[in-house]
Parts: sequence; C-alpha cells; structure tokens
Amino acid sequence: MALTALQQLQLNLNEAEYPYFTDEQLNSYLEMYGNNVLLASWRLCLVKASTDDEIKVGSIEVSSSNSDYWNNLAAMYKTDYEAQQAIVTGGTSGYRTSMRRSDRQ
Repeated sequence: MALTALQQLQLNLNEAEYPYFTDEQLNSYLEMYGNNVLLASWRLCLVKASTDDEIKVGSIEVSSSNSDYWNNLAAMYKTDYEAQQAIVTGGTSGYRTSMRRSDRQ
C-alpha cells in the first residue's frame, strides 16, 4: 500500500513521536510547496528546529537540544530535494553565457 503525501510528510517529520503540526497545517504546507514532500519536509524540519525547546511543567524545567536533530534532518531532506530537482531539470542550473573566445576558436 502506497503512502499518501500527508503520511510521508508525517513520517519524515516524526510526527508520531514529536507531534507539532495538525493534519490541516501539514496539508496546507504540502499545497504551498506544490505537493513536494521533500521540500515540505526540509522546510518544516527547520520550523521544528527553531521552536522553543524548553519544557516547563510547574516548577520543573527541562531544556532539550533537539534543534540539532531537526537541523541535521533538514539538511538531509535539502540534499534529497536538490538531487530530485537536478534530475527533474536535467542537472543544469539554466545558466547560459553569451561570451565567446576572443581568438575565435
């Protein structure tokens, strides 16, 4: 059984263990990023990394350094997204030059 884009995004963001986004929010992000799961995963990992990673319950405070985890995960999805885009665009950046050799060779 193939996963839907939403299910893939939830897995990539580890939403079962670290819930942060609602399904509606994830669907909105997927729509915003052209239904590209890798792009959405990359950007949303950065969002998770930038959130306050301090938990306070009553007088108990716990600081966590999960931002490194999310930044590393974001870097992985960025690499995968860029590789995907290189395949889609034929591996070129689209740069063309009009410069010619001066010795006409």
